[in-house]
Amino acid sequence: MRCANCGNELKAGSLYCDVCGHPVQIVPDYNEFDDYLDNLVGNNDRRTDGQKTVKPVSDRTIRFDEPVREQLHSAGQRNGQKPDRMSQSVKQQVRQAQTGEQQSQTKQPCEKPQSDGQRTKRAQQKKIIIISAVVCIVAIVILIAAITRNVSRSHDNSFDYQVKQAKAAYSAGNINSAVSYYEKALSIDSDNTDVRFALADIYMSKKDYDAALVLYQEIINIDPKSKEAYKQLISIYESKKDYDAIAALRESAKDASVLKLFADYTVSKPQFSKSSGKYGETIELSIDADSDTKIYYSYDSDDPLTRGERYYSPITLDKEGTYEITAVAVDDRGIKSEVASAKYEIEFEAPDAPEIDPDGGTFGAQTDITITVPENCKVYYTWDSSDPSAASTEYTAPIPVPEGNNVLSVIAIDQNTGKCSDIYRSRFEFYMN
Repeated sequence: MRCANCGNELKAGSLYCDVCGHPVQIVPDYNEFDDYLDNLVGNNDRRTDGQKTVKPVSDRTIRFDEPVREQLHSAGQRNGQKPDRMSQSVKQQVRQAQTGEQQSQTKQPCEKPQSDGQRTKRAQQKKIIIISAVVCIVAIVILIAAITRNVSRSHDNSFDYQVKQAKAAYSAGNINSAVSYYEKALSIDSDNTDVRFALADIYMSKKDYDAALVLYQEIINIDPKSKEAYKQLISIYESKKDYDAIAALRESAKDASVLKLFADYTVSKPQFSKSSGKYGETIELSIDADSDTKIYYSYDSDDPLTRGERYYSPITLDKEGTYEITAVAVDDRGIKSEVASAKYEIEFEAPDAPEIDPDGGTFGAQTDITITVPENCKVYYTWDSSDPSAASTEYTAPIPVPEGNNVLSVIAIDQNTGKCSDIYRSRFEFYMN
């Protein structure tokens, strides 16, 4: 330990510097010895000038920056005691203080009191260390949060992860979580049919058929050959007795293997006895369909079931014009066939002109005229050159040629169609000799 005044090396246990006589500062500005001595003497007071003091039993304060023996001697004189008659307890305390200081000096023989600048520097270094530690901790927390966020984003964008979590949740009985994970998977891969099947199975188990229908419809839109999706749709529609939906579903199917699934839900389309076309006569049209079905037909509607009439017997088309016949067959379940249609154009032909024998001429004797009547026709005639009609004389037997110069006019009228033949005209002259 060195003298604080001149820097001389002090001997252990010295109270004064041997060179300058400056009292030795036994206690530094602050160490644990201060608190220890205060506790022993029972005083926690501090001098305002930074020097430590201890109050013994008397009011005299022991100052450690003065020679200890002088303070003890002065204290003894004030108390009317000699130095060697002083309180043994005070002496013991002083000895302990000296011993503690000597031990402190032995442990730190070369330690010098720190200046204010050194204390400030150390405080700043301590602050820097603390701030650095806090910054490191914050950086680590931010890094961990960023890693966690990136992992979470990676999972959110992972189709396989979502499917794996959905299966795990379903196995654990957490159906709602499974649905949520499957829906996230679909948001990543919108065309995946396996996930839709898994979701549809969940909805079917919950009897949420409408939600399952949507998924199965989406599947056949993505994969028109998915027989399993068609089977499930048919099953749902069958449970609802919605045979119109089954028929519409059948119409949407194009694959041959898929169409076979509708065999039990198919009613054959009605068949017409005559093909579409142009006819020059009256026709009778028959309509046939599967047994145990009812047939409905219409002349002018695309919906014969609701706007037509029930078919019982052949239809007669006996007037000129165009007919567009539609027909549908319905079984006992209400399953309808496809609508059959045929178009017929009726335009009757005029009958041939009647054949006349003899075919006009001049006669000198009585002669009868014979007329050949066309099939399904009646023949009418006149002798005054006027046009014959159904109101004229009907030919029923040979006609005698009247005397004189006359013109025979003949017409044939079809009794079925009302069509008229061309008018036959011929001149006959007959004079009696």
